[in-house]
Amino acid sequence: MTAFVLEASEGLRDLARPFSAGDPVKARIERAARRAGLSYWRAFDLWYRKARRVQAAEIEAIRAARAARSRESSDELACLAAEFEALAERVSRLAARSAGADADALRTLARRTRGLAEGE
Repeated sequence: MTAFVLEASEGLRDLARPFSAGDPVKARIERAARRAGLSYWRAFDLWYRKARRVQAAEIEAIRAARAARSRESSDELACLAAEFEALAERVSRLAARSAGADADALRTLARRTRGLAEGE
């Protein structure tokens, strides 16, 4: 088994996320295959490390799909952080003095979420 087969298998497993406890493996493989642009059976062979080799185009497709999902996650976290900041401002304005701690907690949450989006 080559390092590329291992990378492809782990990459497909990552692309299958998120999944719930009752999510069948077949559905996970289908989801990963669709995201990487592979056929179900090719993804199946890579998932279970049955493939003898991995084509360069396949490993690049898996890498690109993982990178795209990572960018999407970062963008989503950045948007969420902005929403937390806006909510903190609204809470601050609506409740004047009594909600200061709540607004500060929301700002802290926004700061932490922005840090996650930036990879910290």
